[in-house]
Amino acid sequence: MTAKKFISSWHKVFNSQNIDNLDDVLADEAVFTSPVVFKPMEGKEISKLYLYSAGQSFNMEKFSYVREVHDGLHSILEFETYIDDVSVNGVDMIEWNEEGKIIDFKVMIRPLKAVHKVQEKMVDSLNKFK
Repeated sequence: MTAKKFISSWHKVFNSQNIDNLDDVLADEAVFTSPVVFKPMEGKEISKLYLYSAGQSFNMEKFSYVREVHDGLHSILEFETYIDDVSVNGVDMIEWNEEGKIIDFKVMIRPLKAVHKVQEKMVDSLNKFK
């Protein structure tokens, strides 16, 4: 199987905006790397929390994937959105295992103003889980 076959499962979960649905696509050993946290988050539960919080941070009404590239078990999805009045451009870099589960998810964002805005919104979102 290839990433191109697996990506529809990510889109389905992403569009649902339901944290429990992330269990369907994340491997137990998943690692999430945030653009605003220095250390990668290791494990399914913490990856799930950060992915969900990232989704809560973005303006989903304006969020769209504008490009996808798949190679083997790797996907790169470029996205655009706005948070408040800040334009955000970034990529989701996804690595899949052979079973179609995400084992590595890295988010990169530009410009710097957008990184600061995402950090602000992520802190607000994560604080709701405390």
